[in-house]
Amino acid sequence: MALLLPLSAIEMSADDEDAVMKIPLYAEEGTNLNRSSIQLPIDCHYFGMMNSLVTTVWSDLGDVVLTVTNCSTGRVWYDSFDSALEPQTMLTLSGEPGIYQIVYITESGDVYEGTFITQ
Repeated sequence: MALLLPLSAIEMSADDEDAVMKIPLYAEEGTNLNRSSIQLPIDCHYFGMMNSLVTTVWSDLGDVVLTVTNCSTGRVWYDSFDSALEPQTMLTLSGEPGIYQIVYITESGDVYEGTFITQ
């Protein structure tokens, strides 16, 4: 029982349900993946409390270009980073509700896409 008490302090309320959201990414057809059941080299999370998209790159993909579009409003954000020097980066969004499309394009031309919805 004493071991479980600290965990209750970490528990979020129902209002914070979407505080951190993992964004599933998919490799676009033609993207070079060595194995069919390989984990993608990019992870993406949306932090609702900060209105930020955090990208983690697990291997050196060279220069990566990130485009985020709020399909509901048409607003677009851009970022580019060298994954060897910056394996984790954060892009602040407006926090407006909508359907967001995320596109990563690596230096070698591989494309990873995902979508998420905020309310």
